[in-house]
Amino acid sequence: MVDTCIVINAYTLASIVLFARWAPLAYYHELLIFLPIAIVIHHAVNIRFGLYSVVGRYVGLEQGVRMVQAALLIMVLLLAAGRLTMPSSFTHVLVMVPIGGLIAFILMVGVRFYPRIFYERSLREVERHLRLLVVGAGAAGEMIVRSIQKDPDSVFEVAALVDDNADLHGMEIHGVTIFGPTDRLAEIAEKQDVDEILIAMPSVALSEFQRIVELAQRTGRPVKTLRPLQSTHLGKVGVDNISDVEIEDLLGRQPVQTDYTQIREFIKGQRVLVSGAGGSIGSELVNQISGHNPASIILVDQDESSLYNIHKELMQRFFHNHEICVADIRSEVRMEALFEKYRPELVFHAAAYKHVPLMELQPDLAVLNNVCGTMIMARMAGRFGAGCFVNISTDKAVEPVNVMGATKYLGERIIGELEDAYPATRFCSVRFGNVLGSRGSVLPIFREQIRGGGPVTITHPEMTRYFMLVSEAVDLVLQAAAFPDGNAIYVLDMGKPVRIVDLARQMIGMMSPQRPVEVIFTGLRPGEKLHEQLVARDESHEITSHPMINRINSAPWAGATLSEFESLFGPATRGECDVVKDMLKRWIPSYAPFDLSRVGTTDFDDDARAAAGFTANAPAGLQAPEPA
Repeated sequence: MVDTCIVINAYTLASIVLFARWAPLAYYHELLIFLPIAIVIHHAVNIRFGLYSVVGRYVGLEQGVRMVQAALLIMVLLLAAGRLTMPSSFTHVLVMVPIGGLIAFILMVGVRFYPRIFYERSLREVERHLRLLVVGAGAAGEMIVRSIQKDPDSVFEVAALVDDNADLHGMEIHGVTIFGPTDRLAEIAEKQDVDEILIAMPSVALSEFQRIVELAQRTGRPVKTLRPLQSTHLGKVGVDNISDVEIEDLLGRQPVQTDYTQIREFIKGQRVLVSGAGGSIGSELVNQISGHNPASIILVDQDESSLYNIHKELMQRFFHNHEICVADIRSEVRMEALFEKYRPELVFHAAAYKHVPLMELQPDLAVLNNVCGTMIMARMAGRFGAGCFVNISTDKAVEPVNVMGATKYLGERIIGELEDAYPATRFCSVRFGNVLGSRGSVLPIFREQIRGGGPVTITHPEMTRYFMLVSEAVDLVLQAAAFPDGNAIYVLDMGKPVRIVDLARQMIGMMSPQRPVEVIFTGLRPGEKLHEQLVARDESHEITSHPMINRINSAPWAGATLSEFESLFGPATRGECDVVKDMLKRWIPSYAPFDLSRVGTTDFDDDARAAAGFTANAPAGLQAPEPA
């Protein structure tokens, strides 16, 4: 009814204004015939373009584009109709239709957009409690501003935007002014009287993100970011994505472009077995594999509680094609029965003992699990015709100095030795460093210590480690496994190593900026290295098709054969730890049994603390040590 009134008035007004004094009387007679036709054409085209099925408060750009398209088509049809119904005044029609059509278009746009304008104006009158400063005026910043303004339950009011792009300074996004550059963050936050700062820059380089976090922390206001970073690429950023900046955000690398098509083709329709499926790496493997349409996933772990937890996660995501198998990989009989029953085509071996000091105290168990268990799993994969066996390795396997690293090193060698015995199966190992948030990771330990008021315990002021997010590590493991080339050892690019003391300093600055937290250096634990490495001195590496995955070229090993490896298992089964260590030392020159009498000793004075550059409450960026 409203559109009918608009059409009648638009073309009548156009006629009166344009031709009131000199149009012939016949023109108005013919106009009375033209108007009903114009009403029908307007309504028919508007229905065809869906302009009567839009909820007014949510009308947007898409509907605006459709209205423009409809208006152009209407003008063409009306000109044709005018040629037939107003033949004596067609020259008048050529002017009247565009003018009347423009008037009708403007009025119809106003009618349709007014509910949204009224609705959003009412939202701005909602009482907000926290003034928010958003760093980043790109796509993510625009989405978060729009999301906050549309959410009547949000406690945030976006007070200002900050961006380094000088062309944007002084401009607005949804009524919010853009300031800059980010170096003036403290000054802008003070002038705009903001309560919190949100960093909405998902694609920024890690070093730049760290710089902005440091600037934001200096303002003394809570600092937040968007999580997960990948969500901005899916257009799903909203208020629910806002969370506190965590230390993982400062350590994790930016997501890299992965060939998911290759991974999907590698996994799709395959029966996949994951050992250690309840652990940090194993559970993430299961989660990611389930998203690539496997025929089934066989979850193997000796911890029934962790298996049940990952089972619940899969059920919540409606992935039902999985089997739960509580089993010990050290049991050859049990593994043979599982492989016989399920016939997996892809095997990801993530089960391992990985706690360095504990394995130093119990080398027999480390050998049985990390060496014997790996050999059993790999042999079963070969015997039952699996297409690929992927061994999850560690940087501690490189020139190992501890039991855990030595056993993982032997695991890599076993995988290499089995290539000839089972040529139909592709064996590979993927080597990487510390995974953030995994069990036994330093981050939850530091968090607990800081929340408790300290002290934060660090073994050595110069200790460094590589860090990577678990999701990123598993993403790259799947990419490496999907490579079509043959047997290999792959190593992930972990970026620069981070000093643990700098990590502690950053966490204290984030979690306890006003309260001093003491740091204690406790001395090296059994089997610990000061610095880990990803490539041994007698190894070389070459770039693969992925920029963050390198292939290791190892010299032929002159160490023990598979049968000699098996000679380890007898002493390990009998608990003869000294014999086990002697055999490891004989095969691995870099390994030296740790002197347990040194456990818990400290030899760090004030000069050592000063050399570490530690100031408990100084928030600063994470630093990588200078190369020796």
